[in-house]
Amino acid sequence: MREGSIKNREIVERITNQVWRCADILRVSLKDNSLHVVLFFISVYKDQMFSYSKNDINANWYNHFHDNIKNDSFYRKIYDVYGSLIENIRPRQLEEVFYCMMQIDKYDLADNFEDVFEYLLQKLIDFQGKRSGDSVQPKEISRLVIELANLDSNAKVYNPFAGLASFGIYLKDNQEYHGQEINRSTWAIGQLRLKAHNKVYGFGYELGNSIENWNEFQKFDLIVATPPFKMRVPKFSSYYIPGADNYYDVESFLIDKGIHSLSNNGKLITVFSLSFLFSGGRLTKIKKWLIDNDLIDTIITLPSGLLSNTNSPVCIIVFKTISSRPGYVKFLDASSFYSKDGSRGKFLKEKELIKLINHDIENEFLRYVTTEDIYENDFDLSVGRYFLRDIQGEKIADFSSIINGAKAPINETIKEVKIRDLKEDVFDSTLTTIELKNSLNKRGTVRLIEESCLLIATRWNTLKPTFFKYTGEPIVIPQTIVALKLDESRVDYTFLINEFSADYVQEQITSYRVGSAQQMLRIKDLSKIVFQLPSMQEQKAKVSGILELSKRLRKIESEKENILSGIKKEETESSTSLSHILGKPLLSIGSSLEIIQNALSKLEPDWKKHIISHNRQFTLSDAFDSISKNVKYIQELADENSSLVNISNFELIELHFLKFLSDFVKNEKKSLNNNIILKLDIHQDIKEQMNNQVLIKGNPQKLRIVLINLLDNAKNHAFTNKEQANIINIEILPFTGNEQEASRLNYNIDYRKPYVEVRVSNTGTSFPKDFKLKDYVRKNFAAGKTRNKGLGGYEVNEIIKAHNEGKNALNIVSNKEDSEYSSTISFLIPLL
Repeated sequence: MREGSIKNREIVERITNQVWRCADILRVSLKDNSLHVVLFFISVYKDQMFSYSKNDINANWYNHFHDNIKNDSFYRKIYDVYGSLIENIRPRQLEEVFYCMMQIDKYDLADNFEDVFEYLLQKLIDFQGKRSGDSVQPKEISRLVIELANLDSNAKVYNPFAGLASFGIYLKDNQEYHGQEINRSTWAIGQLRLKAHNKVYGFGYELGNSIENWNEFQKFDLIVATPPFKMRVPKFSSYYIPGADNYYDVESFLIDKGIHSLSNNGKLITVFSLSFLFSGGRLTKIKKWLIDNDLIDTIITLPSGLLSNTNSPVCIIVFKTISSRPGYVKFLDASSFYSKDGSRGKFLKEKELIKLINHDIENEFLRYVTTEDIYENDFDLSVGRYFLRDIQGEKIADFSSIINGAKAPINETIKEVKIRDLKEDVFDSTLTTIELKNSLNKRGTVRLIEESCLLIATRWNTLKPTFFKYTGEPIVIPQTIVALKLDESRVDYTFLINEFSADYVQEQITSYRVGSAQQMLRIKDLSKIVFQLPSMQEQKAKVSGILELSKRLRKIESEKENILSGIKKEETESSTSLSHILGKPLLSIGSSLEIIQNALSKLEPDWKKHIISHNRQFTLSDAFDSISKNVKYIQELADENSSLVNISNFELIELHFLKFLSDFVKNEKKSLNNNIILKLDIHQDIKEQMNNQVLIKGNPQKLRIVLINLLDNAKNHAFTNKEQANIINIEILPFTGNEQEASRLNYNIDYRKPYVEVRVSNTGTSFPKDFKLKDYVRKNFAAGKTRNKGLGGYEVNEIIKAHNEGKNALNIVSNKEDSEYSSTISFLIPLL
């Protein structure tokens, strides 16, 4: 909840902090994901359902509370959800909670309860993180949707997949609301939330399955929903939309059922994932039917990062039974309508957006698009393509043709081109088979190419146009690479490759791209890209200039390499000396470990099974393995010229990053104290949009140094209370921000590349006040209570920069007090 929207901020924060103390008491008996029971307690206290005094030695106070709940028609049904949780609270803790509640001023609570409830709800969800299963839809989105609905005072509203009743709380009291939510816990919170907003009476919000029990019994003026994205639904026996049979996605279900359930001038307003706009297949048939019948009124794309449970951008679609402007669809590009709160929080500027919508005049953000244009775009409703300015020139399809190629023979060894093999340098844009590895083809989807051509990647952020020079040996390409044969009488290969980086071309590519975490460019959209081609003579003159510049740059690069080779020689000698110095003691440690293990075997043959930690099932054998691995690791660092003086000069190899992180976490868990929990949190967008495939160019030893440094930083500086339980969380997620958003986080990104972000957070003490990134990355900087000095932050920064071609890609954040984690160190890694 945004602080600026709270009327009496000081009072609300004071009450919320008092309630939060109650939550801390409950943590003795309950898991963190059950702490939302405090919403129930504060609600019943506000409604005077209990009283308790420590001076009252009579234990009947609880029976009195229980009787009050049973006799109240509203709280009785909520208690059915929370009863088992409350019964699991230890009596002593429950007494403390009730006493703690009694210290809250009832009059202040009653006067500010709506704000207190919202503030506390957001605080709970922020604390529990996305794993809580609940997400408060930003109030800006809810208000925008209700404004778009423009409802009459006595309108009937149906809200399937209602979640926490985020739409219901903004309706007027005399409007009829019917909400459905399937999750009992979410439903209970939603009921309490509606009551906090005085929306209970006359508002029907039931515990129910919107798919199996859709409200078919009346027509509604508004049906509004934010369904679970990409949820599958069962097959139904009948469908209202012609040709919509056998759909399995929740979006199609909602459209099919929703439009049929609208009144004569009703509206269906949905918040969908952006993928709905560009998805094909069965959805194309549904979108065609909607366009043919003038049922889509407005499409609005919102900024990415508004929802707490996904980084992906979303859209709002308004379906109307009576079109505002037949033959047209209103498109709004609201991707830039947001403000920032802190380093990460985004908030929709819904007031500015509403003003734009009400003004209803075409401009750079609002366009009316004809159904004919939508037909020409094969019912792709991605907003960006309809805002593309008219560019004079020739479409790439006019001077090229696609080389389909024959199917490559199965189980034969052949040179395969992958996206990572393509070039990103106009000065080095030619690919030959000498640079490719032989691989055994086991797929029937790759195509055989036996001629020179232009290769273009259709997936990720950059097309990487590359000229393949055929010298007699064929190659195979996957479906994510397209091969084009150019008309060389009209265009020069090198000129065209260079022209792909021109602003007017990049503008078109950006408009046609679809997806967020894993972007792609369809071949049919690639064929539409317009190029401004001068005469062949002018093209060749420009290419000649490019080649001349390339020679000069190569010469400069060669001179730089000569200088660096001298430095590297000195570093290698230094590292050799280090290896020599460390070699003997490391060998001695290894021998000593072997001697100790032999001695233990004589004393106790089963010593390896002896458990040191029952919590982690950590045995003596595990302990020796851990020591041996670390000794080996130190030896490898010394042997492979990996001394600290050479931290930014190392080889990057192809690395399956998720496996690397999984192995790291699995191994490091063994060596942590019992009171420290190490987690690996793979973001849902990685699982759904990237299919758990995260391939990078990295150095595993150096990345391990980074992560060990960050873990040590938490253990030595953040976890000042060595007895207290703490958590270190390593989260990996797609980075979907643009260059401007990245810059705010100290990330200097290449917009053409896709990235993943790694966030290492902990629950200990936050960074010292006024501690900045520049302090963290400075050599020998001392801060905090420990005042330790060293190369930690400096080394981490240099290693991360080396993985990002020398660019800044590291950030530190002190999180708010009510956040799940106290501090976060994050970095970017580009994907292959």
